[in-house]
Amino acid sequence: MNKKTIGYIRTSTNLQSNSVEMQTNKINDYCKLNNLPLGDIIIDEGLSGKDIKNRKGLFSIIEMIKNKKIDTLIVLSLSRMGRNLNQNFQLIELMKKNDVNLISLKENVDLTTPMGKFFVNVMNSLYEMERETISDRVSDVLIDKKKNGKVYGEIPYGFSRKDDVLIPNPNEQKTLRKISTLRKKGLSFAKVSDFLNRNNYIKRNGKKFNRSDVFYMSKIDRSNIAVSA
Repeated sequence: MNKKTIGYIRTSTNLQSNSVEMQTNKINDYCKLNNLPLGDIIIDEGLSGKDIKNRKGLFSIIEMIKNKKIDTLIVLSLSRMGRNLNQNFQLIELMKKNDVNLISLKENVDLTTPMGKFFVNVMNSLYEMERETISDRVSDVLIDKKKNGKVYGEIPYGFSRKDDVLIPNPNEQKTLRKISTLRKKGLSFAKVSDFLNRNNYIKRNGKKFNRSDVFYMSKIDRSNIAVSA
């Protein structure tokens, strides 16, 4: 199968026709200077980097990469390709997996060169750092919300939601206290579930309890559970 070199152009607004012409000229000049036969230039015109769902040109290139129909992809800059570090990293990993070279003119990136490979390693490190930073930030937010009794995910059994705040649910709190009492008496999870079902306790979804439900509910943080009935 004959592979080919493809150029990719994206402009943010329909008014940037000069940008299409400029990017086209830059890609053509590079190919002529380096004796690189250019098969086609694919354009996503008038689309922001965030408008990924409507970037048909980029999706067609991704399909060509997966089907190993491209040898080299040329862009004016990485900002024309992906909308952020994460997206560019994923695209570059896809290219590496399918033996496709990426050339970005502004960043002077060529994945076949030592500097290009170094660039990918740097991008990989930055991507990992960004992912860990976002993860830490999300974790801090969740911890803060939990500490202050705010909704931080799925509403735990024993609570209801009022706006963005968790408030005790009297009926579910009663069930949790009963589970705690029975477990302290030495009843197994299965026997506790049998007791709850015999005495018409019901789960939030209206179904009967089983031992797994009791196991989960016995692990709920008791410090956030109201003492009153």
